[in-house]
Amino acid sequence: MIRKIESPAHSTGGSNLTDPDAGSAEPLQSAVDSMTTLVVSPNLSMSWRANMVLAGIIAVICLGTAMVWAWFGFWVVLPFAGAEVIFVTACLYLTVRKLTVKEVITITSDEVRVEWGRTGPLQSIKLPRHWTKLIYRCSDSPMEVGELMVRAYGKSYALGSALGRQEKKELYTELNKLI
Repeated sequence: MIRKIESPAHSTGGSNLTDPDAGSAEPLQSAVDSMTTLVVSPNLSMSWRANMVLAGIIAVICLGTAMVWAWFGFWVVLPFAGAEVIFVTACLYLTVRKLTVKEVITITSDEVRVEWGRTGPLQSIKLPRHWTKLIYRCSDSPMEVGELMVRAYGKSYALGSALGRQEKKELYTELNKLI
């Protein structure tokens, strides 16, 4: 999912990773005193609460079935049912944790800033806008999503790692207009 925020450059003073709605949705004033921020995040199909409800339903069904078998003397299934519930819950947790990573791309008149993180920037790079090159490579294979990179001074940084093929093309088109 790509969300675009346009605002005057002097209205925000820091990272937009913790509060992506901090800027106003005003149109660009001019290329000199404006800033555009793109927030790129994976499509989170279910909230944390919905995932915990799913884990609870699976636990009730799995442990309920195991208790019935234990009632009939097959008590050895109880530890395996408990391990299954723990495993499913851990997998749901790791999936939701991976899907909360965001990329915040901020473009000003002289700089391109990219930040990666969950609730705050864990990694951040600043590149001069006039030396920044956008690269998008995608083969004809329908199974390939392609790779989108921003490059400056001989170093490349991947963008949109959680996006699909069409979303990467949209991000590339949008960034190409802005850079």
